[in-house]
Amino acid sequence: MPPWIMFPNYSLSNPYQSLLASALAPRWSVRFGDIGEAIGRAAGGVFHLHWEDAVYAGAADEAEACALAAIFLADCASFRAAGGRLLWTIHNGAPHENRFPSADLGLRQGLAGMADLVHVHGQTAQLMARELGARRVLVAPHPSLHAHYPDDITDAAARRYWGLAEARTVFGFFGALRPYKGLDELMAAFARHHLGGEDSALLIAGRGGSEHPARWRMAAPGVRIAARQIEDAAVQYVLRAADFVVLPYRRILTSGSAMLALGFGRPVIAPALPALLDQLTPGQTMLGYTPDDPDGLQEALRQAHMMPAEDRAFMRGAARAAARAQPPERLAERLSDAISHHHAPAS
Repeated sequence: MPPWIMFPNYSLSNPYQSLLASALAPRWSVRFGDIGEAIGRAAGGVFHLHWEDAVYAGAADEAEACALAAIFLADCASFRAAGGRLLWTIHNGAPHENRFPSADLGLRQGLAGMADLVHVHGQTAQLMARELGARRVLVAPHPSLHAHYPDDITDAAARRYWGLAEARTVFGFFGALRPYKGLDELMAAFARHHLGGEDSALLIAGRGGSEHPARWRMAAPGVRIAARQIEDAAVQYVLRAADFVVLPYRRILTSGSAMLALGFGRPVIAPALPALLDQLTPGQTMLGYTPDDPDGLQEALRQAHMMPAEDRAFMRGAARAAARAQPPERLAERLSDAISHHHAPAS
């Protein structure tokens, strides 16, 4: 089988790549490796770049980052000249910590102009890819991640794990605790909601800058935080304990956390950003709010808390159906077909 080489390897912290690799396996010899390895196996092969900032992650300054980006682009050109095909999946609008903006822009523009195929997850990202100069863009939605995680406990057991058995409504957040994800706004909005006498709770779980060894700690009235790496087997305890997953992002291009929530049958509360509207349907899988409305998130929490049981059940069913419609196998088939019908130039 022809080689399909993925770079970088973030599969230990993000199941996206491992699920895609398994789905591609019937048609491709999938492995992780760098562009040097790809050049050595170029003929008929695919080099699939994911998070491109890994190219210059070790740079000490902007000049070194630009040099590393230039070397990588030259290697990509050599790979294509040897008969390989370059595939770039755009996951983010910019690196989470954009330390070297000139290097990042130059690398993105170079990749967009050179790649045989640029893959994006939604229409918002497609516009960005075109602005970067991409010639051939495939829009294929973010796959469901649910299949990677165990899911064999009850909602009640998950709530007991966190001491939340008595809460009427549990709002959950799962993912890396990064500033761009709007956790400060979430904490403030929940505090206003909770101090109004609402019998609700907020559960925040994921890796953060100040890891805590305990199962969880009470950070504020009604707020439990598990600031640590959540093992795969424990992810279900976070998501099954929640009635709604809240993702108060400030900026986003696509959200794996949203797809994971849907896979566990959890509707999402999130700002009505264009990229999220590519993934989520208001009133079905999403309770949206206006991003620049200072009371929007709190009002969305209130609406969710007051939602009748039958409406909650409807949204849970819609969430599961939306996730089932985007299995990793569907993405693998579309990527494989699209790249197979493009042949890199001989020189």
